[in-house]
Amino acid sequence: MKKDRTAEKDIKKTAVKAENTVNETGKEKKKNGIREVLSGKRFAKNTNMAVLVVVAVAVFVLVNILFRLLPDIDLTTGKLFTLTDVTRREMNALEKDVTIYALYDRVEGESETGPGKRAELVKVLDLYDQFPRITVKYVDLDRNPSFLKNTVGESAAGNYAKNDYIVKCGNNLRHLTSSDLYVTETQTYNYFYEYEITYGLQAETKLTSAVLKVTGDTPVIYYSTGFGENQMSKYSKLIDYIDDSGYDVETIDLRVSDIPENAASIIFCGPAEDLTDAAADKLDRWLKKGHAAYFFMDVKNLTGDTVIYEQFTNFNAIFANYGISLERTIVEESGDYAMQGTGEDRIFKANTSQQGSLETLKRSEVYVANSRSLDLDNTKSTAEAEAIISTTKNATSVSIDNDNNTRSGISVVAASGKCYQGSATSQIIVFGSSWSFSDMLLTYYGASVPQQIVASSMRWMKLESKSNVGDSIEARKYNNGVKSAVMVTDNQMTVYVIVTMIALPLAILAIGLIIWLRRRHL
Repeated sequence: MKKDRTAEKDIKKTAVKAENTVNETGKEKKKNGIREVLSGKRFAKNTNMAVLVVVAVAVFVLVNILFRLLPDIDLTTGKLFTLTDVTRREMNALEKDVTIYALYDRVEGESETGPGKRAELVKVLDLYDQFPRITVKYVDLDRNPSFLKNTVGESAAGNYAKNDYIVKCGNNLRHLTSSDLYVTETQTYNYFYEYEITYGLQAETKLTSAVLKVTGDTPVIYYSTGFGENQMSKYSKLIDYIDDSGYDVETIDLRVSDIPENAASIIFCGPAEDLTDAAADKLDRWLKKGHAAYFFMDVKNLTGDTVIYEQFTNFNAIFANYGISLERTIVEESGDYAMQGTGEDRIFKANTSQQGSLETLKRSEVYVANSRSLDLDNTKSTAEAEAIISTTKNATSVSIDNDNNTRSGISVVAASGKCYQGSATSQIIVFGSSWSFSDMLLTYYGASVPQQIVASSMRWMKLESKSNVGDSIEARKYNNGVKSAVMVTDNQMTVYVIVTMIALPLAILAIGLIIWLRRRHL
């Protein structure tokens, strides 16, 4: 019995111990469950904090990338603020340092927004400032009145004004005015009132050409002045285009000067007198070495009140080497090709030919005024002449000698010619009129086709210049005079950077820290 009682007690103790063990195990599991719940909340809380940090860092990185890309995003219709591959290639290849000075305060320039205003030019200059060899500086002449004298010299300082630009490399410099960087056109209202409109931006063409000119040896196209030619200022649009094509334009008087070694070509615009024998000999010998020249031969001066009766014996002797002869006529058109002239001026439309110096140019119409006709002779084995601008079959060539020698039919009013002299080939282009390339006609009828004629002739003559960008960088036209662009100045950019790259990420981190502090005991 005693053993049975002892055994029964042992069984009870074992049961109680087992029950206690179960209870303790349950409590421990419960505690462990609570710990797991708490640790899960903390994990989630820490995860949220980590996510906030990651988001803040991601925003910082993305905004940084955005603002690095923003200067290259051009939202303008005409891509006003996008540099061409030509400019990027040439500017990155520069071996000399270049400084571009804008003669005004930058902040003042940035405040002028809209088409034709300085804020556009500031933005273009910023694109050039990114190249390693180019530095852009802004100089307020009111605050630094001695700058021009120290930079360009006292004698030349008077040629510069506020809002102009200087492109400088060592002792070489180029002067650009504000108007040089825009495409402008003079409009006439009621045949009396004139006003100028700005319809495009050509800053890249001018700046790239200027940079290349000051960093290299620039060939020269000489403008003849010794034989009663028209003033060069009357052909400013033509001269500007030649300048954009990478050439300096300087004057020369063959009566007293020899042709320099750096001469790429010579231009005669409306001579009223014949070449002297000595000048003709100089020109002929120079051409036969394989050079090229332009001749714009008028029948009337640009004022239209004087007929040029000069025989041009020496000029014609040179032209004959190329199968070209200048006739003593004035050409008239009829029908739709005849334009309303002023007084006795004959203005008409003529057709270009896709041959000779215009072989790379599509056929088009060009306006001609007061033109002589040309006669072509291809019977010589050493010469090759081709018509490049001609009239319709309804045209008439009227003699200027009042001898009733009138001829109807197609007239050649411009021709290109080659002369083969041994191993050298020389080339000339003869126009029966300089009027087609004068500011007078280009203002009224447009400069596009005449510029294309010059560009094509330069390629044909193989006039190559390192700084020839006139034919490869086109002016950027506004969209109907209205520019759609996002203009962001440096000051605005700084504010945007501070707000989005510093203030916004710090705000996100602060919010995350506040949340963590409030929930850390949960």
